[in-house]
Amino acid sequence: MRKFNYFSPKNLEEALSYLVNLKEDQKACLIAGGTDIILELEEKKISPDVVVNLKGIKELDYVKEDGEFLRIGATTSFTKISTNELVLKNANALAQAASKVGSTQIRNLGTVGGNVVTGSACGDSVNALVALDAILVIQSSKGRRETTVEEFYKPNPNPQNSGCCYQNLKGLGNDEILTEIVIRKSNENEFSAFRKLGKRKALAKSIMTVGMRIEFEDDGSVKNSRIALGAVGKNPYSVESAQKIIEGRVLSEDVIEECLNEISNVVFEKIKSRASCPFKKESVKGISREVIENILKRKECKEAK
Repeated sequence: MRKFNYFSPKNLEEALSYLVNLKEDQKACLIAGGTDIILELEEKKISPDVVVNLKGIKELDYVKEDGEFLRIGATTSFTKISTNELVLKNANALAQAASKVGSTQIRNLGTVGGNVVTGSACGDSVNALVALDAILVIQSSKGRRETTVEEFYKPNPNPQNSGCCYQNLKGLGNDEILTEIVIRKSNENEFSAFRKLGKRKALAKSIMTVGMRIEFEDDGSVKNSRIALGAVGKNPYSVESAQKIIEGRVLSEDVIEECLNEISNVVFEKIKSRASCPFKKESVKGISREVIENILKRKECKEAK
């Protein structure tokens, strides 16, 4: 492992002031739980000049309501997210995804912000965040800005201007920190769910993930929807063509089957050159059906009360 300087700020202001004073040729690596990055350091996949540990910044560890929105601090652990009543009520897909991340030890250490920034294609929480239309809040000494999760993963057109070790990301510059994730709270006719297909022996890795958020009209038809896939492309993404199939319609067996076939077609187009394509294009239909059925079951249970 290459030698690097280590810094552990106690608050966000201290962290930002440190980052803004880095030399132009220095690359900084931000960690919180460190469950992904420590391995990459050991395997020499990344070689930062400076490692900044954000774990001691207590102001970034929270889940709170803010009017119509749910705000989650970037260093909030998966364990806290998976059991938080506000998340369970308003962003169930994220709670389910957080509960499936790695082992108990990884969930206790790993953070939602770290999962977003490392940008793994099989990042469980990221898929759920795409399904939930989450907004990322990014802070620098110059101010704050917001971006969607999908925009965050678009290629950086000027990677040489980024001091972040993950230069494929459009988001983080050398002086920026992901501080918060904002999710619109669900209404009484809105439900979300997440499912993961993974190998038992590879606790931290997913073969495929599916996240959905569906809002229903009073007559039972779909008002709007969001369908997200993970580990079937470079980054998680929404499937607009499948969303259009179910919107304005009741989720009958025929409509569900039409939606599942479209999801499968999208997966085929995304990864048709990969050896895993035949397996994934079929498996995604089964996983997606489980998500839809989970949402319909939760809807029925609520109506029965």
